[in-house]
Amino acid sequence: MTAWKGCLPVALLSAGLGFLPMPARAEVSASDMQLIQKLCVASFNNAFAQAGKEAPEGMGAFTCDCLGERIKAGDGLGTARETCTMEATRRFPTSQS
Repeated sequence: MTAWKGCLPVALLSAGLGFLPMPARAEVSASDMQLIQKLCVASFNNAFAQAGKEAPEGMGAFTCDCLGERIKAGDGLGTARETCTMEATRRFPTSQS
């Protein structure tokens, strides 16, 4: 069994947020952050549902908070997704089955 298999829902989340246009190093408004959070939570929940898995408690909130914070700090969306996906996977290991 491969090590990434348990990360599939988080990877799907990352792919699902790929359509969100965010210019690099732009100031992010409060309304943009609300939209990012809503889309992130919806994508996160959908990714786990499609994978037939239940997300560990707190993983969605952590991942979406991380994404928002990284974007506010100036990371591009791709970098923020990658960073937060890796960190969420480390903090919230999922079942491999």
